Amino acid sequence: MDDENPDTHQTLRAKFIGLWRRAQQLPSLSLLNTDTLSAWAREAGLDVQEVTEKKVGPFRPIPVVTLTVAGKSAYFPTVSATDDPDWLASKKAHDRVAAIWSKAEWFEPLWVPRGQIWTLLEAVEHRSSEDVIKQFDYHTSTIYTLAFQATCIAQLISKSRTLAPFYPIVREAYLAFYAGNRASSIAALMPVMEGALRRIATETGSPSIATRIDRAIDRACDRAARIHFDHNWVPPEYTTPEYLYGQDERVFVFETFRRWLKNVLYRNTETYEGVTWLNRHMFAHGTSTDWANDGNFRRLIVALATFGVIESWHDESNAVSLFLPAMNDDSILLWHQAQLQMQAQHVLRLLEQRNYQTHGQIVPPRPTDDGVLLRKAQLMDECIKDLVRPLRNAGWAVEVGEPDEQALQLKVIAKSGSEEIQVGLLFFCATDNAVYQELAKSCKAILYLGPPHKQEEFARGINVHVGPVAGWQPPRAAEQS
Repeated sequence: MDDENPDTHQTLRAKFIGLWRRAQQLPSLSLLNTDTLSAWAREAGLDVQEVTEKKVGPFRPIPVVTLTVAGKSAYFPTVSATDDPDWLASKKAHDRVAAIWSKAEWFEPLWVPRGQIWTLLEAVEHRSSEDVIKQFDYHTSTIYTLAFQATCIAQLISKSRTLAPFYPIVREAYLAFYAGNRASSIAALMPVMEGALRRIATETGSPSIATRIDRAIDRACDRAARIHFDHNWVPPEYTTPEYLYGQDERVFVFETFRRWLKNVLYRNTETYEGVTWLNRHMFAHGTSTDWANDGNFRRLIVALATFGVIESWHDESNAVSLFLPAMNDDSILLWHQAQLQMQAQHVLRLLEQRNYQTHGQIVPPRPTDDGVLLRKAQLMDECIKDLVRPLRNAGWAVEVGEPDEQALQLKVIAKSGSEEIQVGLLFFCATDNAVYQELAKSCKAILYLGPPHKQEEFARGINVHVGPVAGWQPPRAAEQS
């Protein structure tokens, strides 16, 4: 309830509190009605303009008796704030959802359609912690896409008072991530998270991290409560985060974000039991490197944008919207820039890989990329081009096996009538002799990508054909001879 005259405001507030205390003496709040409240208000010396019954609240409306005095309204709920069956059922449902988000080490997300949220929740609810994170990363990779992230950065993070100074860093981290520098990009964003929290609340002194979190979230929830009840007076027990957690979807987002900050990001190392390892203390003190994974980059971008919302509700600046904006030129160009970085990175990685390949080595793994996917793609691509096609041209029906776990070898089976041959394909010549020996037991030929680097040494003792795949000519199938 807002009023330009503080004295009038305090007087009305005191009167409303008195009326509410009187209502609480009724056997049940449901007995409160317009006639009763109107009579009490007049007894209290108030000039009653209007008393009505209605439901208030944008998400799960509750019944109230509305009293209007001197142009100001007050809401007197006719259901309890602690044992209303509808509220208890809603709180229980929200507790279930919050527990799933906790298991996924995340929070109720903004900017995501409800259908996608429920698909994700259903996919993870009954899985182990490790499987939950795998499923979460899979589903969010299709939600928090390259374009989604660009929009968060260019149109949400850049608008925040707190985050705007960090915008160039976040933007560069985004481009660097998709240029292949993934671990360093995640590392660049971790301090920004802490800087954002410290800048949102600018109170004097040196409050703890937990205190800063609570101050920021409490202010955001307080504003949500005022909006929830149309800026009118309502008994204070109906405006708490605990009550609105089950009533107001905005407060539910803020509260689950609070839990994520406290229980995951800023959890003490000794008590952290999560799987994502997206933990400030583990990062700062170097106790683990498991935070360096692709899913955590997406999490950090979205968490930073959510910080922008918290700030907007904390200081009522309205700078960062609860609704995802349509992409503008800034986010579209940033998105395109990231796509170009990805294309250039793919070419660069192939060049790096071929350079190592000529020396009989594989590219050293990175914290977020062990190289398997790229090797698998190259192995399969060259298998089709230099092995499968020549075999088919020679009259064979071809079956291609799956590469091994490290994408260093696979088998191809060629059939023609009753005749069958097997061919082994290695990622490079410099493969352990034991692998050659094992393939020689079933294969007519053992081929490899790249040049013949020390072939005599690695293929010693092998009595089947060994050589580069690009130079091998398959025998013609018997039916085609």
